[in-house]
Amino acid sequence: TLDHMAFIVLVVDDAATFRARVVALLEEMPGIDAVVEAGSCGEALTWLERERPTVALLDLHLPDGSGLDVARRL
Repeated sequence: TLDHMAFIVLVVDDAATFRARVVALLEEMPGIDAVVEAGSCGEALTWLERERPTVALLDLHLPDGSGLDVARRL
């Protein structure tokens, strides 16, 4: 049995300042084991290959596609 399942949040937004603020807030929340971030669909898809995020916060308008593309891959 799993005693603790990792709670990982993926934050995808091309606005670096906004993304940094969201990441900082999430890192302070109890129960979140890791926060990973990406500024594009390509970066997000790379993270999806490495990590299995529990939750993803996705910007719909990214420079190389849509957050919906990332959601489909999830």
